[in-house]
Amino acid sequence: MIKLAAAALIAITHVTIIDTAGGPARADMTVVVRDGRIASVEQRGTAPKGAKVVDGRGQFLIPGLWDMHVHLSWTTASALPILVANGVTGVRDLGSNLGQIDDWRTRIAAGLLTGPRIVRAGPILNGQKFNQYQLVTGTPEETRGVARALEQVDVDFLKVHRRMQRESYFALIDEAKKLGLTVVGHIPMTVTPEEASDAGQATIEHVETLFEGTFSAGLKDGEFVDALKRFRATQAEALFARFAKNKSVVDPTIVAYDAIPRADDPRMKYVAASVRKIPAFSAEEVVQWRAKVVEYKLITGQMHRAGIMLLAGSDIAGPRIPGFTLHDELALLVESGLTPLEALQTATLNPAKVLGKTADLGTIEPGKMADLVLLAADPLADIHNTQRIAAVVVNGRLLGRAELDALLREGEELAKKN
Repeated sequence: MIKLAAAALIAITHVTIIDTAGGPARADMTVVVRDGRIASVEQRGTAPKGAKVVDGRGQFLIPGLWDMHVHLSWTTASALPILVANGVTGVRDLGSNLGQIDDWRTRIAAGLLTGPRIVRAGPILNGQKFNQYQLVTGTPEETRGVARALEQVDVDFLKVHRRMQRESYFALIDEAKKLGLTVVGHIPMTVTPEEASDAGQATIEHVETLFEGTFSAGLKDGEFVDALKRFRATQAEALFARFAKNKSVVDPTIVAYDAIPRADDPRMKYVAASVRKIPAFSAEEVVQWRAKVVEYKLITGQMHRAGIMLLAGSDIAGPRIPGFTLHDELALLVESGLTPLEALQTATLNPAKVLGKTADLGTIEPGKMADLVLLAADPLADIHNTQRIAAVVVNGRLLGRAELDALLREGEELAKKN
């Protein structure tokens, strides 16, 4: 296992900083990292005595990336080093074994395990249980009790799934407000997107959740894609104006629909062996799947143009590939109509805003946590350049290309065993 060295004094010199707040890129900058924080950001600055110097000439510095929809218990611990090797320095876990996740968080914070920062919901709250990470909440009063119990164990938010009963959902939203927690997740199938937004659901996960339940009821096989086209033409503008007014945030996770797992994908070696089984799809199902993805991208573009804040999430679980697919999601967001800068914001500045951590994360400024990704090419010229990673700084610890490659090998070996 690769153990991170203690946070060091680091100076990244002559680098171009990408301003994720929207300002112009700043060339020939020196970024000094001390004790896990950004100590200074100066043009043509000098490296302090004793610093580990990284020459950033011709390279580009961005904040560490956040994957805002993961399921780490499902991916197993093999995903942790792979995420970091891909510049993912933070994740939002939306349904896992809380004890396991908290053990990993403690070991990561102590430098005993290489992995990203983790914020987590604990169990998925649902009206029926479909896997070991879901918890049936019951009646509205029982649901309130579940919310209070989870607040006592200090979860960061509450995650709801689509089979929660209507009355229990609204009880959960109400109780969460009293507890100072937000509710994120699917829109239950008996609740409309308008109702979920008006109720104050903080983030809506998956573009598909807009079209489950109340939307798809009564549709016959093969009618779904045509219904999506009608939605774009007749209903989307009003719904998305409502989302924007309510400040509802959407995490489209397009890659979860676009990236049909393939056994011949060389990146499948990074998926834990226990969950690597490839689902079988007929040729007709694949055609329908691809047609849905086209619509989902168009709908995501409409949301963006309506002023809705978007997040980047991969929904890694089962045979989905950790780390790499976040970069795929950024590319899909650009295909949906976002600029490369706006796509970067979905994985940097926007997560910081949603998590209430703009004082620590999201941009490269003095005083902020030292989670950084050094790129060999400009991501604003081509979003695929986020994959050209030269180095990662995670919690003030520097990992060069050799260390990142070692993390990938470690993740691959762990995946064989898990």
